[in-house]
Amino acid sequence: MSDNGTMQKKSVQAILFDLDGTLVDTIEDITDALNSVLTLEDMPPVDSEMTKRVVGRGLRNSIIGAVALGGEEFTSEQIDRMYASMMEHYRKNCCVKSKPYEGILPLLEDLDRQNIPLAIFSNKEDELTGEIVRTLFPHIRFAWVRGMRSDFPRKPDRAGLEYFAKKHGLAVENLLYVGDSEVDYQTAVNAGCKHILVSWGFRRREDLARLSASNLVDSVEELQEAINDLQ
Repeated sequence: MSDNGTMQKKSVQAILFDLDGTLVDTIEDITDALNSVLTLEDMPPVDSEMTKRVVGRGLRNSIIGAVALGGEEFTSEQIDRMYASMMEHYRKNCCVKSKPYEGILPLLEDLDRQNIPLAIFSNKEDELTGEIVRTLFPHIRFAWVRGMRSDFPRKPDRAGLEYFAKKHGLAVENLLYVGDSEVDYQTAVNAGCKHILVSWGFRRREDLARLSASNLVDSVEELQEAINDLQ
């Protein structure tokens, strides 16, 4: 309570989450989708650890990264063709092996019960982002779910967080963004909002720890504590 007896406004008034590597372990389904096109090009398959190195900036860029790991370089037209084939496979199989990380669902349910506005902001294609969220979190009341769209800047551009803040009448500095990569970190820095990075996702903990003033947690319990501390 403040000195005049009125309730102080919480410093965190909404929480936005990255999807892949933060809330949901999607790496096996993405790996399978990548390999579905790499094998067509007579390229060696990637494993889940290799896939983690190339995701985070959209699935088309993941193909470019996977091709580079194989020591090849394809034209933009070849990448477009591979991307179309990969997406055909992935749209049909995006939730075969993907699942929320242990403890994530109870965390979201608890935050939802507190009526804290929750949102998803991902660099995964918008259609797929919505499909995964609807399938794995059907009863969570997300205020906004947005993936990558051609008419909308992708992370780490600050436009997504600014759009959400304006849409909900909030100041950007009162948003919290939770992610698992340097892209998510830079998104929050660019927007000037609070951030938490989780170490269980698609980037190595030691790489995340090198980011300046990174707020890094190693478990869902620590994430809950960090959220409470920021509030």
